[in-house]
Amino acid sequence: MQLEAFLKASKYFSLGHLPSEGFHPSTEFLSTLAKDDLEGAIRILQDIDLHAMNVVKEALPLIRTLSAEIHATLDSGSRVFLSGCGATGRLALTLESVFRSIHAGTPLENRVQALMAGGDFALVKSVENFEDFPEYGERHLLDLGFKDGDLLIAITEGGETPYVIGSVKCALKHSSRHPWFVFCNPKEVLCKTIERSREIIENTSVNSLCLPVGPMALSGSTRLQAATAQMLAVGMALTRNFFLVDLFLDEYSKLDLIQFLKPVIEWEAFAYLGGAVLLYQTSTYPIAVLTDTTERSPTFSLTPFEKSTDSKVPHSLCYLSIPDANSALESWKRILGRTPIGLNWPELSSPLDLNSILEFDFGREAVERRRKRVHPKEQRVVRLDGHHRTGELEFKSDVFDLRLQTNLIQDPLGEQILVKMLLNTLSLLVMGRLDRYEGNVMTWVRASNGKLIDRTLRYLERLISQRGLPRKPREDLVELIFKTQGKLAPDEALILRILSDLSG
Repeated sequence: MQLEAFLKASKYFSLGHLPSEGFHPSTEFLSTLAKDDLEGAIRILQDIDLHAMNVVKEALPLIRTLSAEIHATLDSGSRVFLSGCGATGRLALTLESVFRSIHAGTPLENRVQALMAGGDFALVKSVENFEDFPEYGERHLLDLGFKDGDLLIAITEGGETPYVIGSVKCALKHSSRHPWFVFCNPKEVLCKTIERSREIIENTSVNSLCLPVGPMALSGSTRLQAATAQMLAVGMALTRNFFLVDLFLDEYSKLDLIQFLKPVIEWEAFAYLGGAVLLYQTSTYPIAVLTDTTERSPTFSLTPFEKSTDSKVPHSLCYLSIPDANSALESWKRILGRTPIGLNWPELSSPLDLNSILEFDFGREAVERRRKRVHPKEQRVVRLDGHHRTGELEFKSDVFDLRLQTNLIQDPLGEQILVKMLLNTLSLLVMGRLDRYEGNVMTWVRASNGKLIDRTLRYLERLISQRGLPRKPREDLVELIFKTQGKLAPDEALILRILSDLSG
C-alpha cells in the first residue's frame, strides 16, 4: 500500500477504538515479567485465557443454535464452510482437520471445508495484503464449490475484516441458508463505527455470534485469546461437545503450567540468545505447531519459513519437522488431513499455487536439511507430542523431559485448543525475553497492510507519550512510517527506529 492510498482510506482501517485492539491492564509490564518473573507472567496469561473461556460459556445458547444449523446442513447432504483471515483462517483450517480426523473414512469426512485469506499457503507464510479485498473472499468461496444449501461460518476476530465480510456477502447471494458471522467486539461498537461491519451485523439474514473477550494479552495480537475463544465456540458447535468449555474451566486452572512451560521458555530463549536455532518435531500436533511458529513471524518481525529449495536466503529461527512424513506432500497431508489446495489466480503478485505450497517440506528430511543450512549455527531439537494412553503431553529435548497430565487431550478438539494455548504462552514469553515487544505493545509489528499501518501509528503515539517525546501530528507520523520502512536493516524494528530518530 502506498502513502497516498493509505491516507485516502485511513478511516477504513482506523480500529484503535475496538476492545480487541486495546491494552490489557494485567499485562502492562509483561515484557519485564517475561525476564524477571517468568512464573508470574505464566500465571497472568493462564488467568486471561480462563476469562476467554468464561466468555465462551456465556454464549452456549447461541453455540447450540449454530450447532443445530451445522448438523441440519450436514444431514441434508450439503457442506459447511469456515472462512477466516490470519489467525482465524488458521483456526478454521485446524477445525477442518479436527473434523476430518473424527469422521475419517465416513461420508462426513469431506463435508467441512475451510478457506483463509491467501489460501492454504497462508498457513505457512502470511499473505498480509490479501485480507483487504472483499472480492477475494467471494471468489475464494465460489472456487471451493460453495452452492445453494451450503452453510458459511465466517470468523473474524475484530468483526471487520474485508475478506471475511466478502465471503458473507457471497453466501447471502448463493445459498438459502443464512450465514453465521463470528466476532469478538461488541455489536454496538462495530455497528456505530464501522460501516462494513454494520451492513453484515444488522442484516436479518445473517446470524451473529459475538464473543467479547476484550483486549489481548499482547495488544492487538488476536491470535491469542480471541482466536482461542472462537476456536472453542465454533469447534463445540461442529463436534456437539458442549461440555468441553466446562472441562477447560475446571482443568486449565489446575494445570501446573509453570512446571511444564518455564523450563522450555528459558531453554528456547537461551538458545536464540546464544545464536542457535530450533527445530520443533511432532507427530501428534503438526498443525498447532505450524500455526504458532508461523504466527511469530508477522507478530515479532521474524524471518518467515524458508522454502526447502532456498539455500541462500535468511533462515527462520525455528522450523517444523514431522518425523513420520516422507515427503513434502505427505507432511502437508499430515498437517491438513487432506491434500493442500493452491490458488491459481493470475493477477496475484506472488504464487500461492500447489507447487508453491509444496516448496515447504516439513517431513523427516527437514532435520538434516536445516542442520546443513544453518551451519555453523547449532540446531537444537525439541519434541512435542501427546500420549493418549497415559493422558500426557510431553516436551522433550536434550536437557529436559517434561510431562503434563490432563484429560483434555482425550478429546480431539480439546487437545488442539490446549496445545494452541500452551504454545501461545510459550512463544509470547520467549519473545518477551528477546525484547520483541515492550510492556504489552507490539514494537516489532510489520506495517504490511492497512490494518497494520494503523496499528503501527497507534503504538507510536502511545510510546511517544510514554517516553515524554514531543507529540507529532498523525499525518507526519504516517509519512514517517512509509519513509522509514524502506530504510530498515534486515532485522530492525520500524517502531523502535522511528522512536530513536525522534529522540535525536
